[in-house]
Amino acid sequence: MLPSMRFYIISIVSIFVALGIGIFIGFTMDTQEFVIEQQEIINEIIESQFETLINENKELKANVNTLESENEYKDEYINLSYESIIKGKLEGLKVGIIETSEDYVTSGIGRDLELAGAKVINVTTLNNNIIDKEKLNNLYKRLNINVSKNPVETTITTITESIISGVSSPIFEDLEKEDFIETIGNYEEDIDYLIICGGSYNDNSKRINQVDRIIVGIAKKYNIPIMGVEKSNVNYSYISGYKDLDISTVDNVDMTIGKVAMILAMEGIGGHYGIKNTADGVIPYFNKE
Repeated sequence: MLPSMRFYIISIVSIFVALGIGIFIGFTMDTQEFVIEQQEIINEIIESQFETLINENKELKANVNTLESENEYKDEYINLSYESIIKGKLEGLKVGIIETSEDYVTSGIGRDLELAGAKVINVTTLNNNIIDKEKLNNLYKRLNINVSKNPVETTITTITESIISGVSSPIFEDLEKEDFIETIGNYEEDIDYLIICGGSYNDNSKRINQVDRIIVGIAKKYNIPIMGVEKSNVNYSYISGYKDLDISTVDNVDMTIGKVAMILAMEGIGGHYGIKNTADGVIPYFNKE
């Protein structure tokens, strides 16, 4: 009797197990079909979006090419016309240029100034040693010159006053021999306008205070107009510092449009011009008539 009952029980359990397995297999198959269907839908959506992105990318490339062509035409127009724009704007103006840092060569603006009719009297580059108090003190001791105040301020003042007045200081020769400065041009003729060229490889806010501030102060003392300029790609910009000193600025004098801005600003349309966020506009408003 017991074996028969056990047989029935085993049979019933087997039936339920078989039913469970069947249900599981059926559910798995349905799930797989559902997943496959969803994957196909997702693939279709992705393919559709991908095609849309490809088309948008083509449109963007076409727009970029159009803009690049327009910019090339604009650059060509500026390069061909800027000489006629600046011609005679600064006729007879005598200009001195001081590169307040040796990191960037900006003296090439002299050619543009001369195209505008100005005369570049001299170009002075202040090397890194110019703010070395110990070296300056040693120089003054060797020359038996008594310096009662900061030797950096004394030296910058002497250089600036000599450039403005056209009376060369005897110390110029020694400063150049000791690699404090580099000079080009005539220092026996006074100037009407002073340009300081800034920008440096590193943060030189202290140097602006030690050097550029003194130059600006001396120029204002002698009522000499002064402008601060720099190249568009300097690591550290001086323009904010120049704005604090209340002088006109151009932040891209290595570009043709920056050279035009410089000439027009020097003509009497002061302000802050260029391509950086410190600029008020690209160039001053001007009227050729």
